[in-house]
Amino acid sequence: MTEEQLDIELDEADLAGAFGRAVSSYSVTAIDPELRLHSVTGGVWRVRADGDSRIVKVVRHGVDDRTDQLWVAGADPSHRNYWKREWLAFAEGLLDTLPGGLRAPRTSLTTEPAEDECWIWMEDVAGTPGTEWDLDDFDAAAFDLASTQAAYATGRSELPSQPWLARQWLRGWTEVSVAKDVLVGDDDGWADERLAPLAALRPRAAAVWAAREQLLGIVEAAPPTLTHSDLWPTNLIAAEDGTTVAIDWSQIGIGALAQDLDQMTLDTVWMQVRPGESLDALDAHVVPSYLSGLRSSGVDVDEAQLRRWYAAAASVHYVPMLDYQLVNVSDPTLVLDQELRFGRPIAEVMADRARVIERAIELGERALESAT
Repeated sequence: MTEEQLDIELDEADLAGAFGRAVSSYSVTAIDPELRLHSVTGGVWRVRADGDSRIVKVVRHGVDDRTDQLWVAGADPSHRNYWKREWLAFAEGLLDTLPGGLRAPRTSLTTEPAEDECWIWMEDVAGTPGTEWDLDDFDAAAFDLASTQAAYATGRSELPSQPWLARQWLRGWTEVSVAKDVLVGDDDGWADERLAPLAALRPRAAAVWAAREQLLGIVEAAPPTLTHSDLWPTNLIAAEDGTTVAIDWSQIGIGALAQDLDQMTLDTVWMQVRPGESLDALDAHVVPSYLSGLRSSGVDVDEAQLRRWYAAAASVHYVPMLDYQLVNVSDPTLVLDQELRFGRPIAEVMADRARVIERAIELGERALESAT
């Protein structure tokens, strides 16, 4: 193996433990190395051995240059982005016992080679990744998500209580944005024509943002359940066994019904998985299918109530992202990074993001109107 293929050292005992047998030869390939590396993720690799394969993910307590960003690593288990959370979810067996149609990759092995580094060896899931889905595939995923979350919401499955689980994740997201004074800044920089569709939304966004406590109250009034909190298509696989598999459980925690839906609708466009896609079309596939899954699994909820929970969660999640786009466009390095990542001019990316934020504003306005 070349250094380019392998930049992790694999222990023979770990290989045997992960594959359930002694391994005679193997190869290693990095998965999205340019996208996956940040302060909590040290890397993700596919390890092939004797006609079989596993995924190994390195979880680490990295050091962030700035501590006021959305995705900094936390040392305390109560931190929104506690660095060890995903490893614990696999190591303690929580993710191998999820009820319903949503599951995680099956755990092969967990190790802790260093105080600030843990490894997860897991199933290499066979199936169709969410980045390659047709719109109809979103229906099954939303239904499966609902069946799993309904099991906890109805009490058929006991809601986990481990202290390392995230709690009020969405509230923590807003608190970081409040600390950065988003949506209260001056007009400097907004004259950039690439930001024009976003700049036009600032007054309405500020009004919704001012009502964030009321919106969070709507979100938190929904029945509690286990949430993923990063359920965009890149983290979903339609598995060949008929289940929906979610990966990247670093934000797993106790949240509320409907809190994960906006990542399947709005984030699909925001992160350019389906650039230019109709938000109405995504909504029409995800929300009714989630509602059907809840009802089929014993949750008695009407559509208007479900949409209120979903709307409130989506608004406080995406509305504060408006001001962050000013930084994304004003820094040439960030512009280049985004254009290389998404394969589109930054102006087109910003136009899609303006559509997402406008939808988030509309959803917030609807949730507030329905609450009066």
